[in-house]
Amino acid sequence: MIKHVPAAFAAFALLAPCTAQADAADATDADRDTIVVNGVLGNLRLNIATESASRLGLTPLETPASVETLDGDAIRLRGDLTIQDAAARGTGIVNTSGVFGYGLSARGFTGQNSVMTLYDGMRMYNNTLTFPADPWMAQSVEILRGPASVLYGEGAIGGAVNVLRRQPGDTLEFAGRAGVASFGTVHAAAGAGGPISDGVSFRVDASYRRSDSWMDRGDSSAIAFSGAIRLRPASDFSITFSHDFSTQKPRIWFGVPLVNGALDTSIRRNNYNVTDARLRFRDNWSQAKVEWTPSEAVTIRSTFYHLWANKYWRNAENVSYVAATDTTPAQIRQSGFLELYHIQKQTGNRTTANLKQTFGSIENHLVVGFDVNRISYKNVSNAGNNAARLIDAIDPVPGRFIDQAAAPTKARYTNNIDQFSVFAEDRLKFSERFSIVAGLRYDRPKITRTDHINAANDFTSTPDAVTWRVGAVYQPIPTLSLYGQYATAADPVGALVSTSFAQSSFDLSTGRQYEIGIKHIFWGGRGQWTLAAYDIVKKRLLTSDPLMPTIQVQVGRQSSRGVEASLSLEPVDGVSLTLNGALLRARYDDFSESVGGVQFQRVGNRPANVAARTANAFLSWEFLEGWVVDGGMGYVGKRYQDAANARVLPAYTLTDIGVRWQFAEAASASLRLHNVFNETYVRSTYGASQWILGDPRSVEASIHVAF
Repeated sequence: MIKHVPAAFAAFALLAPCTAQADAADATDADRDTIVVNGVLGNLRLNIATESASRLGLTPLETPASVETLDGDAIRLRGDLTIQDAAARGTGIVNTSGVFGYGLSARGFTGQNSVMTLYDGMRMYNNTLTFPADPWMAQSVEILRGPASVLYGEGAIGGAVNVLRRQPGDTLEFAGRAGVASFGTVHAAAGAGGPISDGVSFRVDASYRRSDSWMDRGDSSAIAFSGAIRLRPASDFSITFSHDFSTQKPRIWFGVPLVNGALDTSIRRNNYNVTDARLRFRDNWSQAKVEWTPSEAVTIRSTFYHLWANKYWRNAENVSYVAATDTTPAQIRQSGFLELYHIQKQTGNRTTANLKQTFGSIENHLVVGFDVNRISYKNVSNAGNNAARLIDAIDPVPGRFIDQAAAPTKARYTNNIDQFSVFAEDRLKFSERFSIVAGLRYDRPKITRTDHINAANDFTSTPDAVTWRVGAVYQPIPTLSLYGQYATAADPVGALVSTSFAQSSFDLSTGRQYEIGIKHIFWGGRGQWTLAAYDIVKKRLLTSDPLMPTIQVQVGRQSSRGVEASLSLEPVDGVSLTLNGALLRARYDDFSESVGGVQFQRVGNRPANVAARTANAFLSWEFLEGWVVDGGMGYVGKRYQDAANARVLPAYTLTDIGVRWQFAEAASASLRLHNVFNETYVRSTYGASQWILGDPRSVEASIHVAF
């Protein structure tokens, strides 16, 4: 049972009946579809249709699920440097980004397989997700919490984060940003969009960022480009061509090694990677989107796309502490000398048909469609390189990469995946107050592995899955929704594109969720709040065979139960407040693991990297005309590094504050302080003995223009 409930949750419960009664006095059937929310700088936007929780064009008030939207302009004004930083301001979302900067946790589940990130509604089956490279490209970020397999296929039992790119518009606009920050950080971005002629519009954006970072040899850089052109030869037909490109060189720091199981802050800035280390990510993504509306009742959408990605590693990734002796100083053991190429191509199409019908007094909206894609993933590496060496812990001379003749860099395997899925969603609107929403999906990925080292490891596997969900929404007044939902999910045991021979015989993990909740717009649109409770169970986890610990079997089970609440409020003009919080009880119900050949039961333990408590607050105040001060706080409760719950990742609270001056109609300058109290905190882990620390205090000055 969850024992601790924040006072804010209780306040929301008390607020519900009185605000509902106040709104009911003004709400009528005539204005049911015209409620407008003005000025709330929040994440809810409950009456604006989203694309990520349903393909039916529903608003969050009409959707029986937890969904929130982060506005792209708000993300940039708040100073969030990555999509993961922005998403972590959402309810119950934790940024668990590791070495490469990508990773989220939601509702007791972590990792890209369980908390999916999409770009413009499309799924990328990358091992290392790199799109989008900069929040500058985002029109908005939509977060669906809970299983999303019905929408996007296997995976996403914890949720899905969809980054919607900026689109060509009907009004000409230009925007730019430039700034400098601590640790040699500079960034610049620019964009423009609007009509070129009748029926033709465009959008183009570009960004650049580089930093020396706060640790030794922490240099990083990123360049990103996004362009689109929309042709509308007829009022009922359009086609949009777009291309996205990014090239990134992430920092080559793989975290700080623990000293006797604890963090030693005196060495946290040392970089024990080799001096010739290298990381390089280069990605391209082309799309063609067709939309045809032959009648008010029918809309056809089809998206053709091609993704190609080339990623390269050359690092000593693993480091561990070796205590000093009478004759030697404290040392660091370097190992994991990995050189690796990821070469991937993904080509596919998604087509949907939206059909609207009326059966007497019942309105019906149906979406049917299919996804088809082909993925080619080639792994070139020096697998088997077991080189190791010792270097000084305090004043390290890391040396160069160690090659081994016994482990040359060469093609190891190629996975080809032919994937096909069909899906349907339907909404039956029985009245202005009550509706039922349901969805069904069948996925069939065919994985064919060609092992270039050992042909005996070739295989073909088809881990297909059927997932579905059904929910109901009741609106006693136009601004208040009560909902419930049951959803199922399927989760791969690992990354689909790199499925190994050992994993080929496993089925997809399965899951289900019950969820109930309330969503409410009150005070004439100046306030919005939500409250949700859920119960998730995931089965068929990989665990060790009790009789043969070196063999894995698929029998485990984990569960999570939680409560989430959020509030956005604009009490007076110029002041806005956003609050959210989540309580979670996640545990293994059936799980054991082998450590050193000994079998250990982990029943009752919390899964690794999962926080039981999270909360966020953000306040913005225009204290003088043209002057805005804002700031936020984010709390993440303690987590565990391992399934044994033996190593604790401490809780942390991050605070940021900034001031913005609108010195011209189209221009503003801002000064922002990140991590105000310079808290040393653990964002993620790498291996058993390395902690990936978050950034220390930094100051950023920037200029924004938009006209």
